[in-house]
Amino acid sequence: MQVLFIDIDSLRADHVGGYGYEGPTTPNIDDLIDDAVAFERGYVANSPCMPSRAALTSGRFGIANGVETHGRQSQQIDRPENRTDWAGSWTENQPERPWWTLPELFFQNRIPTIGVSSFPRHPAPWFYHVWHTFRQPQEPDEEMTVEWGHVSFQTPRAETVTDTAIEELEAVDGDSFFLYAQYWDPHAPYNRSADEIERFRDTPLPPHPTEEQLEAHREWDTLRGATQEGIETRGDLNEMISAYDAEIRYTDRHVGRLLEYLKSTGQYDETLIVLSGDHGEEFGEHGLYREHWSTHDGTQRVPMIVKAPAATEMEQGTREHLITNVDFAPTIADYLGESPPERWQGTSLRAIIESSDADGRDAIVFDHGLYTAQRAIRTPEWKLVRTYHPGMWGGVLPEYQLYEMNDDPWEQDDLAADRPDLVDSLEEEMILWAERHRTGSVDPLRRVAERGPSGYNSFKDGFEGV
Repeated sequence: MQVLFIDIDSLRADHVGGYGYEGPTTPNIDDLIDDAVAFERGYVANSPCMPSRAALTSGRFGIANGVETHGRQSQQIDRPENRTDWAGSWTENQPERPWWTLPELFFQNRIPTIGVSSFPRHPAPWFYHVWHTFRQPQEPDEEMTVEWGHVSFQTPRAETVTDTAIEELEAVDGDSFFLYAQYWDPHAPYNRSADEIERFRDTPLPPHPTEEQLEAHREWDTLRGATQEGIETRGDLNEMISAYDAEIRYTDRHVGRLLEYLKSTGQYDETLIVLSGDHGEEFGEHGLYREHWSTHDGTQRVPMIVKAPAATEMEQGTREHLITNVDFAPTIADYLGESPPERWQGTSLRAIIESSDADGRDAIVFDHGLYTAQRAIRTPEWKLVRTYHPGMWGGVLPEYQLYEMNDDPWEQDDLAADRPDLVDSLEEEMILWAERHRTGSVDPLRRVAERGPSGYNSFKDGFEGV
């Protein structure tokens, strides 16, 4: 079996043409959508980078795999060898298979398993556990003059990722592979040229933040606030978003090269292709600019695209079903013809891919743990956000936020005070979800809240509040 998983960092769903964006960001991804199923309500189970990829590869939510943030609290994923002194063998009562990761499933089936990613240098030692081949593209040789001041913060270019991925595909012996290709772009810092940015300056801006909201944001003295990011007007916001869009377009070009390689070698039709993001990026909708910091849709909602192999059924088009990236591992296992390891918590999407009439969930739950500690529950109509730790925004972030998502997709009108009954019922559903899915006696997101989110701990000395 041939499987390609394309993971694009910081890619918002609503900046993809096939999801309705007006700017010319993603012609190649849009072509893939024409051959695939695109999920409109796809959310990462955990954000940002490390928790999201832990959920993806482990097939388990952060509440079960233990990775809810970055830093020291993220370095071990929940597996038996991290609970006890492990001697390198498995007992009859604790077999290995229930704990397999997605790449491990392919590895154990002797299918070439290839990772091309900058991510292990975040670092995340559990991420590159059990691959046949793992490649980490190098940063460019040239010195970049950006505000980050160095080139060591995971800045390999999409061009290099695609070159490396094609090189590895050319070396595959046989007609089966699992290739994971992770693109760092369009994560900041943005490195596109003035000409590349220019083509996006006429793209209509989103309705939020308004000028009035932006003025209020400039009163905050906080990380990634309007003042720190130099956002004084919506014109400044336009410049920032145009640079972001240019990065998406650059990445799309090189994703297109990888897809074209599969087509030119006759492998495209029979390859199961999944394209997604690890999280999105917010641009002032709730006060932060060029940052992923919450469970709002700007951070948590990403494109989720699946093209099934030609020999299988697929009803091409969009889906309104609620899904998370924890569903990808069992979906891929389903197409592989393998039962998912018992510890996996997602649900195969294959029935939904085959028919838009297939049943879906009534709700999904997802977390953020880097700059805040938040958990949200999303139904077809509502989203409840529960903040356990406000990070640097104490006094700004309420404990509960409630949004009617169909009428208020930008999450601007908080109805929590008006609907306490609904807040209570959604929170009860979220508590029951946590009881069903957590592995140990302690909810790891609550532990993050007690110790402080890693991003908050890193920056609090410089930013004492708002």
